Amino acid sequence: MNKQNSLLKSSSRNADDSTQLIQFLNQIYPLSQEIKDYLEEHTFPLNIHRGAYLLQPGEICSHYYYIQKGILRSFLKYGSKEITIWINPEQEVTTSIRSMSRNAPADEYIQAVEDCELVAMHYDAMNEMYDRFPEMNRVGRMLLEQYYSESEERVYICRIPGARLRYKHFIDSRPELANRIPLKYIASYLGITLETLSRLRARNATKSSK
Repeated sequence: MNKQNSLLKSSSRNADDSTQLIQFLNQIYPLSQEIKDYLEEHTFPLNIHRGAYLLQPGEICSHYYYIQKGILRSFLKYGSKEITIWINPEQEVTTSIRSMSRNAPADEYIQAVEDCELVAMHYDAMNEMYDRFPEMNRVGRMLLEQYYSESEERVYICRIPGARLRYKHFIDSRPELANRIPLKYIASYLGITLETLSRLRARNATKSSK
């Protein structure tokens, strides 16, 4: 049993575990009672502490995660350097799509930035749901569009010339994350040094106080 699986089996279940997930999906597209019942049966809770890993390189990701509380981030590691790929807060569904779709070992980490309350669903259960309930394919398509849009955002932000403009774009597009995430993770996500980011934040704070 790998480390990911031992984490997945660490939480007990109660009747309200899937409520927020169902409400989230129901906002995307109205769900039938049969789908709601299926979700209640095939999802389970997972609570992990800040700093814990959902996934590490070499493990195969087999679950989708809905974030009820907390923040997850994905990153690659080259030597001692970490490159943050994405940062996701509450009310988002995430996974390692490359590992799961290929059934191949991951090359990325998924880590809790804060204590997290998650709802997990196995890849096989999700595929069965698509087969049994055709309307869920529309939900899946819209979630995939969101996932792809976030991937494009990472590519876009790396192409913005200059650290100041990258940081401004981050603050404008993700203001809810600015004061919740350690600066080193934001700097890694933006592709700038921690020292540069600290100077930019200090400069913005000085301007705001005037």
